[in-house]
Amino acid sequence: MLINELKKQNIIIWGLGSEGQAAKAYLEQHKITNNIMIYNDSDGSEKFEELLSKADVIIRSPGVSIYKKEIARAKEMGIKITSCSDIFLSEMRVNHPNTKVIGISGSKGKSTSASMLFHMLRRLGYNAALGGNIGKPLIELLDKNYDYVVCEFSSYQASDLSVSPEIVMFTNLFSVHTDWHGGHDNYCRDKVHLAAHQQKGDVCVVNANNAQLVEYCKNLPNVVYYGENTGFHANGKDLYYKDELLLKIDDLHISGNHNMDNLAGVMTVLKLLGIDFRKGAETLKTFEPLPHRLQKVCTINGVLFINDSISTAPEAAISAMQSFDEDMAIISGGIENKQDYTQYAMTIEHNPKVKMAVTLFQCGPQIAETLRRIVKRPGFKLVEAENLEEAVKLAYEEMQRVGGKLVLFSPTAPSFGYYKNFMERGDDFIRIVKGLK
Repeated sequence: MLINELKKQNIIIWGLGSEGQAAKAYLEQHKITNNIMIYNDSDGSEKFEELLSKADVIIRSPGVSIYKKEIARAKEMGIKITSCSDIFLSEMRVNHPNTKVIGISGSKGKSTSASMLFHMLRRLGYNAALGGNIGKPLIELLDKNYDYVVCEFSSYQASDLSVSPEIVMFTNLFSVHTDWHGGHDNYCRDKVHLAAHQQKGDVCVVNANNAQLVEYCKNLPNVVYYGENTGFHANGKDLYYKDELLLKIDDLHISGNHNMDNLAGVMTVLKLLGIDFRKGAETLKTFEPLPHRLQKVCTINGVLFINDSISTAPEAAISAMQSFDEDMAIISGGIENKQDYTQYAMTIEHNPKVKMAVTLFQCGPQIAETLRRIVKRPGFKLVEAENLEEAVKLAYEEMQRVGGKLVLFSPTAPSFGYYKNFMERGDDFIRIVKGLK
């Protein structure tokens, strides 16, 4: 939906979080002020019905599920549903044809991938912006001209778009966020919907090594794969273009071999843009990783502590464990999120480098039960901790005892109920670790 289409419309902004506030500010800045109504879920159903009777358009925030019965009712009444993301993409297609929009999504790795691409573009001298699920709300970027806008999209933002970015990149597809979507299949379809409205000449860049992603993208019209030997692909800690070695992870500040896989996708995008990817690779040597994503905290008496607080699914912890070659302890647990920990446990059973698992919080008992059932390796130690402070202390002591080199905090579940968000959770881990000194 275009900004001009909102003029003289009665608008409900549903959800006054960061995107809702940005939408309100933008509309007021453009003199669309006399017809804006605000609704939050806490206002109750009576107020919603009252506002609905006056509304022509709803601008929904990402937290508002498209599967809510209220959304269905609004559509039945002929009310149009849009979002900051949809307004932004619509405006860019029509009114900013010289700006290339790159949308990046995936269950994991999208923030780091978007940040790496943005870093390279800026270092190579392009006028680029970073927004969406990371950086600024997209609607705030509409009134400036850019060469490129790199956008991170969550499944919430992608689920009902009517316009797609010219270039889309997907990192992977795992089972997360199913409550909002009403099921795993809906989640997967909503995620790849980011590319559903691409036009002729657009490109969708897909990780060939993620079978679930490949399956859900098979009917998209503009797919280009990465992760294959014919193009950009990772081999352990190394990134290749065909047979050419481009980067070693030891040359970078980022941790985790899976980030080289993500980087293969980012480099594919750079090449599709017609930009010198070898020069781009050089600029990554100055890229600083995002906090809470396989973040190196510090080394104490030979033990390196890794903060991977953003991990909210078992698959994320699996990738994290596979990204290190050192003997390690892993700390996992968060709120109950109806996750299956079988593969998580199988990974530990077949990885002798994982010497210890410490579980905690609401889903800790479920993780521990799965580990007891599956992991039969001699020497593996499982401990259920009361809190994060105890978990860190026990993991550190065990690594000291067995000569391990790594304590990995990869929770596998959301933080809500214990912390406000994954950032606060990661900050608490850092505080506890630094207290060990």
